[in-house]
Amino acid sequence: MVFSVIKMLVVNRICDPCSKLALLEWLESVQYGENEPPSYHHLLRAMDRLIRIKEAAEPLIARKLLSETEGLDLVFYDITSTSFEGERSLVEDDFRRYGYSRDHRPDRRQVVVGMVMTREGIPLCHHVFHGNTVDKATVAAVVKDLKERFNLSRVVFVGDRGMLSDSNLEMILGAEVGFIVAHPLRKNAHAAEVIGNLKKGFTGEGGQEQYQEEVREAVRFVVAYAPEIAAETRKNRQERLKKADIRIREAEQKLANPSGRGRAPTLQGTYGRIRDYLRDRNLMNLYDIDLAGVKLTVKKNRKALNWEETIDGMLVLETTDLELPAEEIVRRYKELAEIERGWRTLKSSLLLRPVYHWTEPRIRAHIFICVLALQLERWMRNRLKTVSVRKALQSLQHIKVGELTVNGKKTLMATRPTPEQRELLQRLKVKPIPARFEQDGRVV
Repeated sequence: MVFSVIKMLVVNRICDPCSKLALLEWLESVQYGENEPPSYHHLLRAMDRLIRIKEAAEPLIARKLLSETEGLDLVFYDITSTSFEGERSLVEDDFRRYGYSRDHRPDRRQVVVGMVMTREGIPLCHHVFHGNTVDKATVAAVVKDLKERFNLSRVVFVGDRGMLSDSNLEMILGAEVGFIVAHPLRKNAHAAEVIGNLKKGFTGEGGQEQYQEEVREAVRFVVAYAPEIAAETRKNRQERLKKADIRIREAEQKLANPSGRGRAPTLQGTYGRIRDYLRDRNLMNLYDIDLAGVKLTVKKNRKALNWEETIDGMLVLETTDLELPAEEIVRRYKELAEIERGWRTLKSSLLLRPVYHWTEPRIRAHIFICVLALQLERWMRNRLKTVSVRKALQSLQHIKVGELTVNGKKTLMATRPTPEQRELLQRLKVKPIPARFEQDGRVV
């Protein structure tokens, strides 16, 4: 009973995500399984059981989902946050805390969710941390967990350098785990030095992505340069700078020559409006703004502009792999974008938030159900290939079940699947739906 209820919760999360109470109403509109519909407390009991077996279940589920892949030699790690409404049921040392919000809701308490994903885009496992946990503090626990629970003999850990401090990288090397990490290009000594050494090797000829590399002790730096991206980035920045210059000139002219209508602009007010405009458009580092006495000075930061032009279209990676071609290293890192798509799916179509639970075990169970649904959704996407999961579900939802009563005997009858529906079911390895079956599920 428990496991059938868990499957029901996961299927609902994919087909029509809703609260647990609303799920009971949803069950009245679908034909699901042979058992009697569960009650609300059955759903909660199943969640309680699920979270208790999480540590043992995740490796088993992973082996089942990854049985058809080539092997697990590359994992991607990233974190997100999910916020909560209100302050209900907060207790001392509650794991819902204020922290850096990736939902852009710093006014709400949150928890931090870290997810490890395979290169096929299937979540391997997830971790839930206190809401004020910083990115770097999550890595050690995740690497240790991968080594212990999943028994990985050779694995490459892919992430962003902002998440992996020097101590984290040393820890990863000590655990005999490789890594591919991207360095931020601004205010980063390693990136500045490597780009300074290698930038002369990029010609930009042919418009194709080019690669340069440099080996230092046990690690290797790979720099990729994409001329088309560089040109597009430069054009976009020039347009933004042009608009900013116009806005700055207008503000300065109003300050110097008030129109006489309304309140006259002040020096401090003009300074604040210019700063707000540049900050909201991520242009603050490209201008120097100085307010000294009765004089406001705004001018471009030429050093920062020159560096921006230098790094346009560039990507700086650090890796322990000294053998793979530079192009393959870059390609592997770019697969990290798959986890970003996973987060979007988790928060949009699977509705990770809002969370309709207040105790820590059930919040964790809700997140686990959402990740299980994401695992299944990613598996379905890989099986469907050319058809999106959403379109496939919309097509399959046209298969209806009706109830026919003859001489007091009730029989359930399913509509005949179309060729398109049959193909979708075949791709998903779902057995054909019988045209007629008894109410207890036995085929007539």
